[in-house]
Amino acid sequence: MLFKKVKYSLVILFLIFSCKKEKNTIDYLIKCKEEVQIIEQYPDNILITFCSFKNHLFKSIGTPDYKGRYSYDYKILEITKSDTLEINNSKFFNNNSNALEHLVNKKLKAQYESNLKIPEIKECIKAIDFRNYSLNEFGIAISDKGEITFNINHNIGSACFNVKTSSVTFNLTDIQEYVK
Repeated sequence: MLFKKVKYSLVILFLIFSCKKEKNTIDYLIKCKEEVQIIEQYPDNILITFCSFKNHLFKSIGTPDYKGRYSYDYKILEITKSDTLEINNSKFFNNNSNALEHLVNKKLKAQYESNLKIPEIKECIKAIDFRNYSLNEFGIAISDKGEITFNINHNIGSACFNVKTSSVTFNLTDIQEYVK
């Protein structure tokens, strides 16, 4: 009888400790919703994605051009008890965000240098005046797969539409140390 009590106690303790979350792990539940807006002056539909994470709402708005190619605008909204306000990207991250900014720019620079070696896009890539970007210059999107993407529009001509933007994607758990 004593053996059974000890056995069950050990099983319960094991379950408690094995189910306990790590202290430094993001507890995230991301819910996304997609909407389609039909506007007659556009050849294709406007695509809107809303993703909620903690007390934030990430909004991506895809607008087609006359050829049906999409360009995106991004917003982060903070939800409080009394209001929902648009915030700068940097307000979503903690005080260690400079390290994140450096990491994103490092990955973008590697992409840029790699793309310069591709003959078919080399001339368009040369049109990009590559520099380091601040967190507030990125368009940030989040997905229900637990990923966060930093997008930058290089503002080069429509002839180079296919390379006018660059993006870097991380799993949220990989950058959890930067998230508030």
